Amino acid sequence: MKQILIDALYINNSGGLHLLELLVKELQQRSLDFHLLADDRCLGRFDGLASVEYIHASMQNRMLWYKRNDLNKYGCVFCFGNIPTPIKMDVPVYTYFHNINLLTLAEARTAKEKLTMWAKRQVFRHYKTNTDCWIVQTTNTAVELKRHFKEHDERVKIMPFYDLPRELCLQNDEGHGDDYVYVSNYTGAKGHEELLEAWRILHKRGIDKTLHLTVPKSANQFVNRITQAQQEGVKVVNHGFVPFEKVIELYKQSKAIVYPSHNESLGLGIIEAITAGCDVIGSDLPFIHSICKPSATFNPYSAESIADTIMKYEGETTTRSSLLINNKIEELIGLLTKGKDIKC
Repeated sequence: MKQILIDALYINNSGGLHLLELLVKELQQRSLDFHLLADDRCLGRFDGLASVEYIHASMQNRMLWYKRNDLNKYGCVFCFGNIPTPIKMDVPVYTYFHNINLLTLAEARTAKEKLTMWAKRQVFRHYKTNTDCWIVQTTNTAVELKRHFKEHDERVKIMPFYDLPRELCLQNDEGHGDDYVYVSNYTGAKGHEELLEAWRILHKRGIDKTLHLTVPKSANQFVNRITQAQQEGVKVVNHGFVPFEKVIELYKQSKAIVYPSHNESLGLGIIEAITAGCDVIGSDLPFIHSICKPSATFNPYSAESIADTIMKYEGETTTRSSLLINNKIEELIGLLTKGKDIKC
């Protein structure tokens, strides 16, 4: 079998990098022959691989790489960063699409950010015919991809994949605390502002439940707002960026994860929380309902709605949350290893 080309040039941090590392580990465990094209901001991270190459991530450098290298040695290409190959290939090309904001949130940004997002959309439209198949994590992402870019059903495959440590799974069988948690980095689309304001409202109503956050110190303005809320007596604890061992502890201290995000390509925190035995109280939006059956939902754009929902959850017996998706890493690797034998 020919090599698999993993083109991950635009992946360098956060959840995308975590999933790339998972995929690389799974390919290694199966002794599969692959070449990784990686962002130079990940320099040294994959040095143990038999075949890895780091280059500076840019459209020009990516095009030059494809033009200068012998592409006949590859049986298929897996583009891991939303954008298909810059040239049309003679072998199957699969593109992992996870930037849901590229589809749905451009209208909610500043003028400068809108222009940047518009430019990215144009690049996306230009290259989208160079892929044979889109790989997405949820039905919600599949629906949005088909709606915004007129993709046909047969060109979109739903293959969620993720890693759940054994320690996390064991939490489901143990007792939990009475707190709430939201494990998430800070961005404008994650709903932290509305969640913090909801906890202020709950405090004024005489309800003081502890909320755990993991907002990094780099989000200075919001961290300052957390400090101000704490000074007002609001029970919010910000742990900053924490290792996964600490995340497991936070799930054990909590009975539910509050998830006010506006959209997600996967929502790994939801999967982790349910696996650990927590309920999900989340945004009443399609992405939530494509991942799980939540215990309660709210309008993520309204702090009052979040506060009301927490009060109702505290006062009533609710259905335990449950997952609607499962890990399809085996199916994904099977797709990549079949090469020319399969098309979407």
